[in-house]
Amino acid sequence: MRRFVLLPILMAIASWPGSLFALDCAALTDTGIPFAITSEIVTRRTGEASTTRTQQTQVFRKADEVTIYTVDSPALYLRTRGASSLFPVDAFYSTEPADPRKWTYSIGPTVHLARGQPVSYSADMKSADGRLRMAARMTLELLEAGTLELSGCRFRVLRYRRTLEGLADRHPVSNSEELTFAPALRTTVASILRIGDIEVVTTPTTISLDFKHIE
Repeated sequence: MRRFVLLPILMAIASWPGSLFALDCAALTDTGIPFAITSEIVTRRTGEASTTRTQQTQVFRKADEVTIYTVDSPALYLRTRGASSLFPVDAFYSTEPADPRKWTYSIGPTVHLARGQPVSYSADMKSADGRLRMAARMTLELLEAGTLELSGCRFRVLRYRRTLEGLADRHPVSNSEELTFAPALRTTVASILRIGDIEVVTTPTTISLDFKHIE
């Protein structure tokens, strides 16, 4: 399902050698400094041995937009842009460079969510030529608030459940995902995706200012 939904004030400093700087927790939460999160991804399927891999997420924040790179290798990545990672408006797949995708939603990204009161909305994704690639009905529900500690920094997080039902390239799609979102970082830092008998758990291990930009 990742192929579909997935679904700077201190820019100069970030390009300097990371060994010169300690991780500045205040800068991460109070400025638009770019950062990268390294995560461990465990995939489990009923009746099969689990697999584990690592993945990097690069996050670039502006006043009204966040650009996120989900990086498997220098040549294999997904780039999304939007007001937050919960509502990307465009997606670029490095494996399909001639066909960027556009998302539209029936609600705005600033929708207010109250705990225990799910919000349902439609979400469509189109190819560069306007062809509808996915039409889905989504439900987003706030489950709880808490804190997360990562590389010595503590962040306030909100845990959501997002469900999806629809058609992708005329084929039925359905999944449920638990998302741990850090408002100050404006990105999802952990997730549990369930598709049928497959479960994909993404757990952050480190956050860093020292990383090689993918573009």
